[in-house]
Order: sequence, then structure tokens, then C-alpha cells
Amino acid sequence: MTMDLYKIGIKVFVSNPDAVNLREVIPVFHSWIQQQKIAGHLLIDVHDYSHVHNGPGILLVGHEGNFSLEESEGRPGLLYLRKQPLPGGLETNLKSVLKTTLDACQLLEAEPKLKGLRFDHRDLLVVANDRLLAPNDAATRAQLEPLISRALGKATPASQAADPRERLAFLVKM
Repeated sequence: MTMDLYKIGIKVFVSNPDAVNLREVIPVFHSWIQQQKIAGHLLIDVHDYSHVHNGPGILLVGHEGNFSLEESEGRPGLLYLRKQPLPGGLETNLKSVLKTTLDACQLLEAEPKLKGLRFDHRDLLVVANDRLLAPNDAATRAQLEPLISRALGKATPASQAADPRERLAFLVKM
């Protein structure tokens, strides 16, 4: 069943958290909408959740997926959550989601308004954003771990929260 999973996300953590000022990302994300900066994405709107402690931060809404400079679990990073299916299987989709995420990180790192924001590409969080197709249980974890490892190339995934009420997520060491 998880092979049909396309609602997946990848978070790349910020390597210099002191450089993060969520509100400075708002005009950057608005410029991305104006210039349609992300290939293959219709970027639509920006939402400010910076007032939520360890929350979703600044959200850039797109038709195909959402981008968020967020601070969940106290670790700032860029999270890209895919919302629309892609051609190919889950392994191909993971590769595409990783590329989109890393491209967005590169755009943020190149933005002078963000004062040297940097991302650490050695640790990634891979999220299955569909509790129906990818329940947080041992069977799904066992099915997804080798797929994630192959898709991300020599990566070592370790599943996160075993709480079945949480989304299935893997911390991946690259």
C-alpha cells in the first residue's frame, strides 16, 4: 500500500540556527511567487505562523507542494511537503522531492536578505505525510527504510517516533 504514497516530505536542517529570522523569509517567499522560482510548481500564497513556538514558521503554499521554514521540535529547517502525485514509483518520487528540497535550500542560501542562512545536508528528516497509506507501525517502517536508503543513495534511515499517532518519519544520515 505504501508504494502509492506520494504525500512525502523532506526537511533539511539549518546548520546555523542563530541566523534564522523567520519574518525575514516572508518577502523572500513573496518574491518566489512573483517570479515562480521553483520549477514545476505553481506558488500561490505565504502564511506567517512565526508566532507559534516550535511551529510551522513561514509557509509558502504551492499547488504541487508546500515549503516551510519551520522550527518543529526546536530544530529549524526547510520542510518541503509534496501534495500532488508524480510519475514513477515511491523511490523516484523521493528523489524528486529531495531535489526540489535541495534546490529550495540553495535559493535560500543565495538570498542576501537572509544573512548567511545555511543548511546541513548530512541530516534529513523524511516524512510520510499520509497516515492511511503509511501508518506509523513496524511493518510500514520495515517497508520504507530500504526504499529511502536506495532513493537517497547510501543513506542510513532511522525511524523517529514510534507513537502511532505521529506521522511516520525517518531521520536520515547522509
